[in-house]
Amino acid sequence: MPVTDKTDALELFFSARSVAVVGASSHRQKVGYQILNNLVKVSQKASPSSVAGKRKLYAVNPANSSILGVKCYPALTAIPDPIDLVIIVTPVGTVQGIVEELLSRNNTFKETERVKAVVIISAGFAETDADGRVLQQLILMKLTIGGVRLLGPNTLGLIHTGKKLNASFAQQDIPEGNLAVISQSGAMLTALFNALVSRQAGVSFAVSLGNKADLNENDCLRYALHDHQTAAVIMYIESFSHLPSFFELVSQVRREKPVILLKGGTSSRGQTASSSHTAALATNQALLRFASHQFGFTLVENMEELMNVSFFLAHHRSLPTNTMIITNAGGPAVNMVDSLEHAGVALAKWSSRAQDDLQRLLPKIKAANPLDLLGDADAQRFKQAITIAQREPDIESIVVIITPQAVTDIPAITQQLIDQRGKKPILVTLMGGDQLEKYRQQLRQNHLLTTGYANNIVDMLRVLSAANKGMCLPYRYLLSQSHTPVSSQQQYLNRKLHPQLALQQGMSETYLRQPNMDETLKLLKKAGFRVPQYWVISTDQAKDLEKIEYPAFVKTANLSILHKKKVGAVYGVVNTPAEAKEAYKKMAAFGNDVLFQQVLDIKHEILLGIENDPQFGLYLTMGLGGSYTNLLADRAYCFLPAPASILEKTWKKTKAAAVFASDPAMTKLILKELERLQQFMMQHPWVHSIEINPLAISDGKPWVADIKLQV
Repeated sequence: MPVTDKTDALELFFSARSVAVVGASSHRQKVGYQILNNLVKVSQKASPSSVAGKRKLYAVNPANSSILGVKCYPALTAIPDPIDLVIIVTPVGTVQGIVEELLSRNNTFKETERVKAVVIISAGFAETDADGRVLQQLILMKLTIGGVRLLGPNTLGLIHTGKKLNASFAQQDIPEGNLAVISQSGAMLTALFNALVSRQAGVSFAVSLGNKADLNENDCLRYALHDHQTAAVIMYIESFSHLPSFFELVSQVRREKPVILLKGGTSSRGQTASSSHTAALATNQALLRFASHQFGFTLVENMEELMNVSFFLAHHRSLPTNTMIITNAGGPAVNMVDSLEHAGVALAKWSSRAQDDLQRLLPKIKAANPLDLLGDADAQRFKQAITIAQREPDIESIVVIITPQAVTDIPAITQQLIDQRGKKPILVTLMGGDQLEKYRQQLRQNHLLTTGYANNIVDMLRVLSAANKGMCLPYRYLLSQSHTPVSSQQQYLNRKLHPQLALQQGMSETYLRQPNMDETLKLLKKAGFRVPQYWVISTDQAKDLEKIEYPAFVKTANLSILHKKKVGAVYGVVNTPAEAKEAYKKMAAFGNDVLFQQVLDIKHEILLGIENDPQFGLYLTMGLGGSYTNLLADRAYCFLPAPASILEKTWKKTKAAAVFASDPAMTKLILKELERLQQFMMQHPWVHSIEINPLAISDGKPWVADIKLQV
C-alpha cells in the first residue's frame, strides 16, 4: 500500500466496536482466557459513552455458556450481531475452517456490518515448515479476496491504550503513555512492557507483528505518523516487508517523532534463529546502517540500549545533545568525557553568567566540563551545581556521577536529585556495589534513569544524539516505484516492457539477456561518461589487430565475469600486433570477444556501482576501487533516488573522499559522475546492476576503465 493511500489498516483493529474471541477459555493458564480477560478489563475502565465503553464482546466456545461474564456461542455463525474484529486462538489445524466460516458469515451481513479485521494468535504457520507457509498463504488469499485485513499469524496481539483496546495476551496492565511499540517478537514486547511498567512508563499503541502475512511494520508506521498520542516509535524487527516503503515512511515519521530500531538476526546464527521464529529474511546490516543515516531512523545495538532509550523517551519530549557532567569523582568523569567524544555526543560549556555564579557559590570549584565538585561534595553542593546547570540554555542534559566516598551522604544526595528532577533530563551513575541498588531503584521509581556504570548512559546519549540529528534532516525520501521490489503482476509487465525499452535504447535482441561490451560502452558514452578508445575483437576480426593503436591494454570483453583479474581474464599491456595475437588466444578462453583498450596513466581508482536489490531496492555503492577494492574495504552506500546533496554527503564518508580533499575540481567531477550513474539507472530500468571499477582518474579526468552490467 503506497504511503499516499489514506487508508489506515490499523484503524480497523483499534476502532473495533465489537470483538469476538474464537477459542475463548475459562482456564486461566490458557491464551484464550488471557485475551478475553484483557478485553474485559480495559472495557470496564472506559467511559460508558466512549467507543470502548460501548464495545460489545463475544466469546466462541461450544463448551461454555459464558466466560468472565461474556456470553459464549458455539460458532461465529451463531452470533446474530455485526462483528468488526475476530481474534482466533485455536490450534493451527482449525484456523482455515474458522476463516472460511467467517467469510461465509460476512455474506449474510451488509458490507458495513461485516468482519473487517482478523488477528490470528495461533502459531504453526510459515515459521515452522513448507506446509505451514502454504497454509498461511492460502488463508491470506481467502481473507484478501474477502476484503478482510489480517494481523499475524503467530502474534501476541495488539494494544491501544487511548482507545482502551487490549487484544493481546500480555500479562501486564499496560499504562497509557506516548510510546508506539512495534515488535516482530511477542516475547520482546512482553519484556519491554514489564520494564516500562516498572518505570511508570506507558505506551500509546503496541503491535506484535508475528509472521506479517498481511499487516506489517509499514502499516504501523503509517498509523504512528498520524496518531496524536504517539511521541516516539520503538521497533524490534527481524525482517522487513518492503524496505523502500519503510524508508519513505520513516523519513516522514522521524521529522516529528524519533524512530528507534533494534534489528534482530544480524549474525548468521541470529538469521537462522529468527527465520525459524517468525519466518524472517536476512538483511544486510551495513546497508541498513547507511540507510539509518540517510533516512533519519536510529539503530540501537542491543535490548538494553532499546530499554534505556525507551525509558528516556517515555518521560522526556526533547532529545538532548549538549551534555554537562557533574561529579564528586574526577577519574570516572574524565573517562566519560572521552567516551562521549568518541560517541559523537556534544559536551556543553558554561556561559559567563554561569561561571560567575559558580565562582560566587562554589569558589573552590573550577567551571569546567566535567564539573568536579571534589570528593567531599555534599547534597547542598550538588544542589547548587545542578540548579545553575538547569538555568543554562546551552545545557540540554545533566549527567551526575557519584562514587560512595567516606563523607558522601548517598541518601541525602539521592533525595536531592529526586527533588531537582523535571526541569532538564538528569541521568545518574551511582557507582559501587549491590548495597547501592536500593538508591538506584529509588531514583528509577522517580523517573531518573540510573545505572551503576557510565557506559550505559554514554550508549543512550549516543542514540539520542543520533535521533536528534535524524529529526533535523531536511531530506525526505520519495519512493521510486519503477526501482523497488514489485508485485508478481508488475514483474510480468516489466518482463514485457523492459526488453522493448532496451531495444529502443540501442541493445540488440541477441544480447537482451546479457549485453556485450561494445553495446554497453556505447550506452555509457551516450550517457556522457568518458570511455577510453577501445576495440572489441572476435575470432573473425583477427586481421583487425593490425589497425589497433599500440600500446593497448587487453582483457576479456565478457561482462558476466565479475572478478576478471582473479580468474586470469586480464592480460595486460601489449605493444605490437604479434603480442596482441598471443594475448587474444589466451583471453579467448573466457569468451569469443576480447577488449583492447587505450592505455591510461592512472593516478587513482574509484569504485561506483548501483544494484537493484530484492530487499533494499536501488542503492549506489562508492569508495576506493581497482585491484585492491576488497582489501581496502572502502564502502559507502546511498539509496536512490537521492538529491545531489545526499550523494555528496555519502561520498564524504568514504576514504576516497579524503584522497581528493585537496582537489575540489576533481571532487566536483566525481560527484557529477555519481549523478550521471544515478540518472543512467533511472533511464534504463531494464538494467539490474552496473559497476564501474575502476573509474580511473587519468590526465585530470575520470574514465570508465572497466564495467560490469547485468540485466
